[in-house]
Amino acid sequence: MAVLKTTEVNSIKGAGAGFTVNLNFGDEKIETAAQELALGTVGILPDGRKFRYAKNSSAAITTAGQIVEGEAMVAAHDMDVPVTAQTAAGSSTISLEVPTTDLTLNQYANGYIYINDGAGQGEVYRILSHPAHDASEDATCVFTLDGEVTKTQLETTSLCGLVYNPYFNVAIIDGDGTRVGRPLGVTTAPVTANYYTWIQTNGIGAVLAGAAVGVVGDGMKVSQASGESGAADLFDTSANQDTEPIGSAIGIAAVATDYQLIYLALD
Repeated sequence: MAVLKTTEVNSIKGAGAGFTVNLNFGDEKIETAAQELALGTVGILPDGRKFRYAKNSSAAITTAGQIVEGEAMVAAHDMDVPVTAQTAAGSSTISLEVPTTDLTLNQYANGYIYINDGAGQGEVYRILSHPAHDASEDATCVFTLDGEVTKTQLETTSLCGLVYNPYFNVAIIDGDGTRVGRPLGVTTAPVTANYYTWIQTNGIGAVLAGAAVGVVGDGMKVSQASGESGAADLFDTSANQDTEPIGSAIGIAAVATDYQLIYLALD
């Protein structure tokens, strides 16, 4: 990985985590067991190709060019989690009542709290940290915000959702199964289970091809054909109204299970 300034390394889980890292060619293919940057950090190569820093799930990914999505939201946390007590505007913490599910230490670090109803509704805050939470002992869990403070005074009627960082526990997307998120990007090399790496979001990339290959200029999307997880195929709005394009085909047409050259436009 490119050598980072000390200030950048120190902001792995802290405020100012949204900086851009300049990568050298080949850095985008490096993986590490330990986290080195905040999830979602942008990396850019000298030629302009763009990447996001991500954590792989517990399932290894064996090749580059696989389309991935992030971790599913937890049903008990995804909305309507009440604020513990009135919280004045300007607070750097938000206390929530999480009565049914335990949390591991910093499970939602680099993720978000959003307010889905009540005072503050529509506001989104990034999470810096939170303690481990044993719901059987105390429903209250305090979340420290990442370099910001609350804009609106929150009330006990304010209802919130907890959201993982989109680049946490990425996994090969299952186009014809149960989707848990949007396509985030494509792998740049094989990725070991639970390791950290870069996924490509923009620029020229090679992507696993489904049966419906594209020709130059065609819009491409996540394949929805059975057995084509992680693959891209031709974007056809008449048949696939619930999917979004991931980019445009360039170069010669591929064949199924080959790798299609696509100008990615996911970020």
